Amino acid sequence: MNQKTADNPLVSLVIPVYNSMPYLIETLDAIEVQGLDEDQLEVILVNDGSTDGSEKVLAEYAAKHPNYRLINQPNSGGPADPCNKGIAAVTGKYFFVVGSDDVLTKGALGDLAAYAEEHGSDIVLAKMAGINGRHAPGSMFKATKPDAHLVKDSLFNSLTAIKLFRTDLVTKTGAHNPTHLRIGSDQPFTAACYLVAKKISVRADRPFVMIRKRDDGKNVTSRPRTATEYSDLLTALVDEIIRWSDPGEIRDGVLHRPVHGAMRKTLLPRFLDVDEEEQERIISEMQRVVGPHFNDAVAAHLGSLDRVKARLALAGRIDELRALIQWEKDGGKTRLAHGDGGFLLDLPQELVEQIGDEVLHDVKVVGVATLEDLAVENGAISLEASAYVRDAAVAPDDVVLRARIRGSEESVDFPVRQHSATVAGTPGARFHAEFDATGLAEGVWDLYVVQRFGADELENRLGRNRSEDVTDERRLLIDSDRRREVGVAYFTKGYGNLSLDIGYTLLARTGPRAAVAGVLDTGPGGRVALLRTDAPETLQITVQQEGATGTGETAAFVARLEGGLIAVSLPEGSGSIRVANPQGAVVLPLPGPVTFSDERPRVASTPARSGRVVEKGLRAGRGIARRLGVRRPGFLRRR
Repeated sequence: MNQKTADNPLVSLVIPVYNSMPYLIETLDAIEVQGLDEDQLEVILVNDGSTDGSEKVLAEYAAKHPNYRLINQPNSGGPADPCNKGIAAVTGKYFFVVGSDDVLTKGALGDLAAYAEEHGSDIVLAKMAGINGRHAPGSMFKATKPDAHLVKDSLFNSLTAIKLFRTDLVTKTGAHNPTHLRIGSDQPFTAACYLVAKKISVRADRPFVMIRKRDDGKNVTSRPRTATEYSDLLTALVDEIIRWSDPGEIRDGVLHRPVHGAMRKTLLPRFLDVDEEEQERIISEMQRVVGPHFNDAVAAHLGSLDRVKARLALAGRIDELRALIQWEKDGGKTRLAHGDGGFLLDLPQELVEQIGDEVLHDVKVVGVATLEDLAVENGAISLEASAYVRDAAVAPDDVVLRARIRGSEESVDFPVRQHSATVAGTPGARFHAEFDATGLAEGVWDLYVVQRFGADELENRLGRNRSEDVTDERRLLIDSDRRREVGVAYFTKGYGNLSLDIGYTLLARTGPRAAVAGVLDTGPGGRVALLRTDAPETLQITVQQEGATGTGETAAFVARLEGGLIAVSLPEGSGSIRVANPQGAVVLPLPGPVTFSDERPRVASTPARSGRVVEKGLRAGRGIARRLGVRRPGFLRRR
């Protein structure tokens, strides 16, 4: 890549520095391998009054490189001002801010800039990795995406300025790092740029930046924050979100970050550490900034206890809020009870009377269902599962397994055998369910666990949470009476929930086409299955023991015959055959064996359509007997 924008560089790298030795040298040395020439890259170094030798190192590097610029200033007391000074000085089409103790990986800037040029990106999020145990954000880096969604792709979970930005975004928004914020000052800056960007990309294919936890523990983010600092961050961040967004789904979604982050943390027990006058100021500011936008969708970002505290704060009920936070500080834990009005926060009676039922019923109820075991035999499905409500103090009264046809209200409830149990440290239920899927109508049926608490039902999809013993392969559903496939049990893409596609209405049939033509009893302890399939040379065939669900497989001894038939020798106790090719696998149940006899079968007694088919079958039978070394019965002998 050899690009410039007129006489300006393609990328400006901004590095604010304050007392960063000995890490600074590694940060600066990494600039040499960014895949950009000197006329493509400018480096802006902002020395914020360093006294540990960082100032000398910066001067030496700036003197050696004509594309480096050094800005020296007295210490500003925080990271915001040097970041602002550096960003204001950039002349590149794009800019990137990196910490003075962090390290760009080889070719990172060149790679990110090329990606932005190719896709027209305004911002490119660069995957990070930690050094020395530093946590790196990950929820937004599940996949590389040229055009990512602010909410659906969790971009607001990363509000650090460690990204590639198009410089025009700063001109459009006037975005800056608020200097009164000692920590988190890049969050309002990044939020403003996010909300005006036309296209945001994500690079998740490799780490581009290594972020460091310092050995001396002096990372700027490591100092404990006060309720006042969180409150100030809340105000600054929400103000930017409201300024640059319209009411609706996007705004409600991105408010997750300040509400679940700064607002929730303001109202933790640290709130009681500031004096009452400051508490009142914090609550008044919270009412002004958050109150007009705190709808049910925004409240859903908070857990039960945090939601009740938020309701009290925004209603100005500061005495009740203090009492609830004091209970939490004294060791109170979030627990949910269930009564006539549904679930509610379980508190001491004195607090219940003080706060009132209406607010205490505004809780977040999260059901959890876990698939512990799954077995499919022909069309019969057998499963073990558990269910509970997160933070609940009570177990469900009843549990059922529900199958609902996708896109409709049609559903079927299957009874279960359940018993109360402690699940993940919470009262819940474990249960066993069995049902025959071959009787379901054609369509995609999604499976749910329904927990009943009195007259209330809580429904959760089944399968996303599952035991490691439950493999994600598709399981063939076979009508054993009519010897035909009726569909497949599978786990959905993305969430990985369990569904049944009856009649292959959604999924294309994958894996080999195979069917068991029959099982022959070849003598004491011996059985041979006749397998009819396409392309037999591409198959892997294993035998599963009776009742196995993906384990207990053994390689099969096979003999490939004419006409696409395969003879499979069956060990004692075999229950099914697994047939796989590169596209997938099917598991075929075994019918009961047929014993050889000396009676020659009549053509009228076979479902074959012509004498040629019968003769073909007889030739195959003689081949089996010859290859497996068994004595041919009379009806297989040539006449």
